[in-house]
Amino acid sequence: MGTTISPSDFTEINPDYTQGRGFYTNANEVADLLQIPDFSATTYPTTAQVGAIIKRTEGIIDDKVKRSFRPIITTDEYHNFEFTRGPNAQYYGGYVGFVQLKQMKVRKIISLQLWQGSHYEEIASAQSKIRLLDNFRDLHSIILQLPDSGVSFEMVAENTLTDLANDEFCNTFGAKTTVSEIISLVNESFPKASQFTGATAPKSLTSSNLSISDFFYAAKNKENGKEIFISSLLMGDDGSDCTIKATIKQSCTTTNTSKNLTVADSSKLAVGMIVSGTGISGTVAIESITNSTTVVLDTAATASGTNILTFTTEDLIPSVCDLTVFTDKEDLKRLGSYWTIGEEGRIFFLRDYPYHTNNSVIVSYIAGDNRVPSAIHEAATKLVAAEIIRMDDQSVLIAETGANIGAKEKYDILKKEAMDILKGKGDLVYFLD
Repeated sequence: MGTTISPSDFTEINPDYTQGRGFYTNANEVADLLQIPDFSATTYPTTAQVGAIIKRTEGIIDDKVKRSFRPIITTDEYHNFEFTRGPNAQYYGGYVGFVQLKQMKVRKIISLQLWQGSHYEEIASAQSKIRLLDNFRDLHSIILQLPDSGVSFEMVAENTLTDLANDEFCNTFGAKTTVSEIISLVNESFPKASQFTGATAPKSLTSSNLSISDFFYAAKNKENGKEIFISSLLMGDDGSDCTIKATIKQSCTTTNTSKNLTVADSSKLAVGMIVSGTGISGTVAIESITNSTTVVLDTAATASGTNILTFTTEDLIPSVCDLTVFTDKEDLKRLGSYWTIGEEGRIFFLRDYPYHTNNSVIVSYIAGDNRVPSAIHEAATKLVAAEIIRMDDQSVLIAETGANIGAKEKYDILKKEAMDILKGKGDLVYFLD
């Protein structure tokens, strides 16, 4: 049984690297160790620069001990599948086979795909799907909403490169490049299409001070480059209550008290779409489509005029994109599709398993211990302090047993002490036949 909490754990965790706060330590702890005033926007290094050092140091620690004490997303981890027991003995043995993930302390399985002979079948996650169609450039935005009509994240399309912002996706090029842009925006990562779009920074999208990547994860369908799988990162099956929507905009003419609406192209509209904008009040939907330029609303317009109106759907925008609602595929239990031992990073398969062995399981998951032991906090603080000393020969001297010591000696002492702490902190997994 793993330790879940200790009085000596580092608990002042409110990560914001630009403010000098990480998962394993923060700028104030480093300043205290160096016995210097707190870092600020005017010190050298600045608070943000210390935050960048903390971020790098946490990665070094993760690599050193082969595990993480913060949530890390591992994507598209391929595994071979070997039958441990025959399928006929599954209920007796509890599983027909298992895979050992590269990371331990698994918090959540985001995606679990099994090769079924002609395609990969998803058996985990609360997941939705977006499929771009021929006229995908007419797509205005994709909206991801948290459960119970919660916070919405709207990803807006931009087809002018000079106007492309970090919180938008580019749809100037082909559908597969657009898919890459949407994935980068959902995951708030540096865009793979940067060589085409000229992007110089990671994508970022917040709403109500929440970040989209904290709640959703996107990945391309490996069998169809025009499709995107979006998984909820909420615990268990909570994500099945999330909502996905798409919008399209057209220049339309409303007539006060009339249900008839003149549109630019009704071939890209569908019955049931919600209409909003100037001259439309309340929740109004398309009731029927008359011809190529006229649709009928279920509620009359409240003003006359020509304006850009927005059409929103949770289903299909004809010839533009097709949506699949969030569906909980997870059947996680000892007698279900699969079950896990998160501490050990193992996934056991019972009823659903691959038809072939080699590279037949693809897993994406969140791993990382839920606690930061005091030893990891101490190692991180000392490594950051050592790096600051290395980059600044004029650091304030630290008193050592009543005497001052030089910068190089301080660096050597801190680095050695930190590395000694990390020795033996890695996890080992033993397999017994």
